[in-house]
Amino acid sequence: MSDGLERALKKFADGVHALGEPSAALDADLPPGVIEVYRGMDGAELFHGDLVLRPRSAWHREGHRLEVGEIGEDGLWVDLCDGAVWRLEAGTGEWIEEGSSLERWLWGWVEGQALLYDKEGEFRDRAIGGDGELVREVAIGRERALLKRDPKAVGPRWRLARELARAGESAAARDQLEEVVEARPRFAWAWYDLARISEKLGELAGARDEALAAAEANPEYEHAAFFLGWAARLAVLAGDEEARAALATRALAAAPDLARRQLEGARDNVEAGDLAAARDMIEVARALAPTDVAVLDLARRIAGG
Repeated sequence: MSDGLERALKKFADGVHALGEPSAALDADLPPGVIEVYRGMDGAELFHGDLVLRPRSAWHREGHRLEVGEIGEDGLWVDLCDGAVWRLEAGTGEWIEEGSSLERWLWGWVEGQALLYDKEGEFRDRAIGGDGELVREVAIGRERALLKRDPKAVGPRWRLARELARAGESAAARDQLEEVVEARPRFAWAWYDLARISEKLGELAGARDEALAAAEANPEYEHAAFFLGWAARLAVLAGDEEARAALATRALAAAPDLARRQLEGARDNVEAGDLAAARDMIEVARALAPTDVAVLDLARRIAGG
């Protein structure tokens, strides 16, 4: 492994990491980042198993991707063509591009985790908030640490942008997202997040264009219809009925039950006490079905709540 990754790992006490023995005779056609890591250790469990790299004997290949481990509950994969690192989310089935090289990504990931754990592998004071989530400064710092080592990492830059947006740093979040969509114009969720920021800044025309870009990034994507619905919602906010109707028609042609699903989701969020999420969903439902009695009734209830 590289000197930098080795130093990052050695900052922690024995037992925090369990490293396999160095590999020998690695296949020459493996991506350089994989070779660099596995020359130093044939598998590993890092930070008490937060990340597991499988030994070579347990690798799993599907097409041009190689499953090399797990990060939490998610699968960790490497593209054999370009060496990019991918996370397959267990809960959603989404593929997130995590890094450009296993070695660079892993080095940054270890340094980012150092913001959570002390040298003995214990959580640092005040790293976790009362809600059980990372405090915002740590969440932002962790993604920045990874990007320092792997500046082309798409997923970490996207998560950094989201954390910056939650912290009220809209301009900085937009800068990060614009880098993401420039590098990966088919990353629909980054376009959607750009649309939300533009809306927050009062730039409704730009927000609608970005929501459309999300929908058109991959028209076959299961959430493409939702992005069209979001664009229809933005047309309502802009007072553009012609655009709303056209966008609603496109959204419902792709997903005829979308208005109903948004209505049901809004009801669920009302019951959970999340009125902000309920409001977003009912506004999409209303943009898609502006005369639906159930939609209008719930919209009034939410507005009064």
